[in-house]
Amino acid sequence: MSGNNISPRSLLHLGKDDVEDLEDDQGYFSFGYSSDIVSDALKNLYGFSGLLRGVKPVSGGVSVHGFVRTAVTGSDDWGTCIKAIYECEPGEILLVQCSDENFAVWGELASRAALNHGLAATVIVGSTRDTRAVIELGYPLFSSSVKSCAGKASNNGKISCDLFIGDMVVCTGDFIICDDDGVVVVSKDNFDEVLSEAESIKNFENECVHRMMDDDENLDDILGI
Repeated sequence: MSGNNISPRSLLHLGKDDVEDLEDDQGYFSFGYSSDIVSDALKNLYGFSGLLRGVKPVSGGVSVHGFVRTAVTGSDDWGTCIKAIYECEPGEILLVQCSDENFAVWGELASRAALNHGLAATVIVGSTRDTRAVIELGYPLFSSSVKSCAGKASNNGKISCDLFIGDMVVCTGDFIICDDDGVVVVSKDNFDEVLSEAESIKNFENECVHRMMDDDENLDDILGI
């Protein structure tokens, strides 16, 4: 995704018009950190990874990031996911926490609707289906399980609510990074500090590469181990 770079301390304080100035033609802004680096930054600062454990991309080669819109529902209720699509602002990432993985709450039709509405991606802590169709559509989808069976369009869940996932609380407006290695969430309250630490980690890793490739140093010597 192309676009203009944003400093760590500027993103959350931008107005809507400012954000639009930084976006590319697809509505995305530049974000130069992988889920790995951001997870390392969270670990260094707070002692936890920010990782949604078990959640992986439905197809590889996908890297997306954006602000979160949350939802929670039973695995037998995919209707809440459909309603949540239209509660999202374009460019947001929908994060749905399911009660379990017994039924799929997301598939081809939901992906098409989300793509048409301008969502950047969907993350399901639960099950999805229609894998081949979603891959062919090219919609960024992440989930913790795949199941053929689906429930009903009951719409009994909640949207834009706090999610309690493992040892994390995830809120609408938090930031999320999704790529081949996993999905990492950064609280909006910690965003500035985490991005500053991520920049330090990225600079150190670049220095390591330079010293190995250009100065022929061994990595164990560089790391002092």
